[in-house]
Amino acid sequence: MPASKVPPFQRQRSSSTNASFSSRPEFARMDHNNLRHSADDIHLYIPMSIVAETLGSELHVDDIDKLVAIRNLFAFLMGQVLVGTWKRPSLFSIFLEIAKLLRYYDFTNFDGSTFGEMPNASFVFCLTDLHLSDVRSSREKTIEAVILGEQMKSWTLFNEGFVHGVGKWDALVQLAHPNFSMINETTQRRMEKASRDLSTRLKAVQARMDDFDFPSLFAGIAASSTLGKTIDFKAWRTSFASMRKHTLALYKAQYGSWPPKAKSKKNEFEGSGLNRLLLREVYQDFSDVYDMLVNRTALTTRTADMLSLNEVLSTDPQMNALLKLLSEFDRSSPPVLPPIPFDLPLLPDLSTTRREFEGLPVKKQAKERSKKLKDDEINLALMQSYNRESIKVTPFVEAFMAFERTSAHGKSMQEMLDLRVGQWIFLYVVLQSLPLLVVDAPGLEWTYGVEYFLCEVPRGAPPWVSEDARRQVEYYRVPDGSIVSLPPDLVDYGVEGIYRRSHCWQAADRWMCRDEIPVGDGNMFSQTNPFQIRKPLPQGFLDGAGADSSRPPSAYLSSGPGSRASSPDRQSPRSSVAYGLELLPLPHDVVLGGLQNGSRVSLAPDPTKSFDNILGTAGGPPRKKK
Repeated sequence: MPASKVPPFQRQRSSSTNASFSSRPEFARMDHNNLRHSADDIHLYIPMSIVAETLGSELHVDDIDKLVAIRNLFAFLMGQVLVGTWKRPSLFSIFLEIAKLLRYYDFTNFDGSTFGEMPNASFVFCLTDLHLSDVRSSREKTIEAVILGEQMKSWTLFNEGFVHGVGKWDALVQLAHPNFSMINETTQRRMEKASRDLSTRLKAVQARMDDFDFPSLFAGIAASSTLGKTIDFKAWRTSFASMRKHTLALYKAQYGSWPPKAKSKKNEFEGSGLNRLLLREVYQDFSDVYDMLVNRTALTTRTADMLSLNEVLSTDPQMNALLKLLSEFDRSSPPVLPPIPFDLPLLPDLSTTRREFEGLPVKKQAKERSKKLKDDEINLALMQSYNRESIKVTPFVEAFMAFERTSAHGKSMQEMLDLRVGQWIFLYVVLQSLPLLVVDAPGLEWTYGVEYFLCEVPRGAPPWVSEDARRQVEYYRVPDGSIVSLPPDLVDYGVEGIYRRSHCWQAADRWMCRDEIPVGDGNMFSQTNPFQIRKPLPQGFLDGAGADSSRPPSAYLSSGPGSRASSPDRQSPRSSVAYGLELLPLPHDVVLGGLQNGSRVSLAPDPTKSFDNILGTAGGPPRKKK
């Protein structure tokens, strides 16, 4: 714009003939006559007071700062370069001023959760281009990310800063940075509470994983003198101990010691003990073996409910005892863990090595199972008991396969079965112990190389949203057809939600979507089941990819319970794969509670009902307490 055409900086009111740039009438106006009759420059008037106007002198340093701030606002909205000043030299201070102007001029979306589509899109571009959310190596940047996330109403940046901040909370507090007080008090309390919860989780995992010690595992059903006459629990325990010894020796050789010590010759960890990178490597190792051994046709019949003494989980006595032992572990300490969807292993069998075996009489088959086998038949039986398409060539998998053959040398088929069950128990308890720490919070971008844990999500509504949005609920259909309202946090970030994002549950979704589960009379994935169509998790959901970056992620649940095909129907509609909840989108023209869709529905859930109470009576009468 030519200098001669620049209007003086004075407060001007917009009239009915002026186009308002925002909801504030004094913000800006454009001359419609110029717009209608001229193809030249368009004049946009932004009223503001400057010191030079009063003193009649050159521009004061504060005047320059104000003018640059307005200039940066437009540059921000148009994706142009931002300019710093002596007073605001950093990106942090520049964006704080932009946020101040966006609030002053009432930029907003329909519910106040962001500054609007254009500012939000511009800030997402800045996050990507300037790497503002990469706070891995700086405590100061972590604090700034939380503050900017709040001030710019950016869930993406707020979530990144919050999760990283909780992971290194003690270091942030020790830094005593002056900007720390700029974090909203509610956010500070939530971060402190999340840090305490993370510490509790870590202590529980350390108690088990420091020495792979699970002392009470065989103290329940495995100590039964009645079942001990038909089930060789002693052989299971021996195999479990052997697998534990093998794993400890392998990891001590790999990392120098277990738990690893910092800056050892065999590792590059900055801190001693269990950390995020280490436990994710362990979890990946055990997940690889799980994929190789799991029976993908045996969908669990177990739930998190307490089992009765006479309840039958499998028609096979050995597998029934195994499932009850695993259920005892899942309920052995708080929180109660959801059962892994596919919780039984493939077992070696003579029918895979001898064609005539299945035609033998039962007594003859039992006799053949008790005979010692040669190494070539042992190797063939073990290979036939793998999901060979899932075998990964990794040091841990190769070591396990060699260990299994060494353990099976000179054994009978029945002894090999006991070996496999004991190894499976060890595999199961390790996999169930880790997801609360190794599953990262959804929506994170910068996780590579981070040793501190990134599993604590910001609970509740963001601090900048309205009171109505703070009481936000989602609507779900339960299997009996009724509709319930639940807070998203209860579904997304509870124990079940975390395990739902872990490997075993994601793998189960993939296998079921590929129709690998046979449909039988007792299978709840039959044509009579109205919830047989399941929605798979989005790509990369374990690390939170694919989520809407502008607001907290809502519940993503697939619908439909399932059960083992060969087992009797269960009374409870819940399963370990799905909660039996179907998230209901609100149509645009539907009005709930007097509010048109597009506004937040502020309907508080019944405080007298728990998550289990709501689902416990769906689809049938309530189960009697034992």
